[in-house]
Amino acid sequence: MAKSFNDLTTGVQAALLIAIAIAVAAFVFWYYALPEVAQRNNLQAQVATLKAQNDRNEAFRQEQAEFLSRISQLKQQLQTLRSIVPDHPDTDVFVKTTYASGVDTGVHVRSFVAQAAVKQQLYVELPFSVRLDGTYYGLLNFFNRLAQEQRIVTVSGLTLGPAAGGGMGNYQVGRGETVGANCVITTYYNTPSTPPGAKAAAGTAARR
Repeated sequence: MAKSFNDLTTGVQAALLIAIAIAVAAFVFWYYALPEVAQRNNLQAQVATLKAQNDRNEAFRQEQAEFLSRISQLKQQLQTLRSIVPDHPDTDVFVKTTYASGVDTGVHVRSFVAQAAVKQQLYVELPFSVRLDGTYYGLLNFFNRLAQEQRIVTVSGLTLGPAAGGGMGNYQVGRGETVGANCVITTYYNTPSTPPGAKAAAGTAARR
């Protein structure tokens, strides 16, 4: 015969209450807590993925900044190299620079004659046969001024002698001009690069 809950012994009542509590807790956990745990685990996995991606992006940004800085430095170095050995002869600029150095040091440039260009593997030499006259120290200052120019300049074949008797045209040598010099002043520029199409055309013409 069925008994009411109150008719049950205390031990049975406690066991039933505990069982009901466990069942309710299991239901709540399964219906509410378990999806929340799964969602939390999913969110944690997403956070970990995003953090790893962010770390990679941050490392890439740092590398990108280093690359950009390096590129900027290389551009500056290239600009400096182009000023030392330009891509074009710029003969008129070089002639003006040489005459200006002569004026600043009290040296007269009596002749400045271009010689045949000499093509090397990576650059072209531009030699000029030059006649100078002035004082000994004036000539030293003149050559020192050329050596300090940003563009590379070399002096070869230097011979010294009397101030008169050299150069081109008619001119008078002043009393203060005691030394004459003959030399070859050479500057340089980069070898022009040949476009690939021009190289191919040249090779075809050579085979013909």
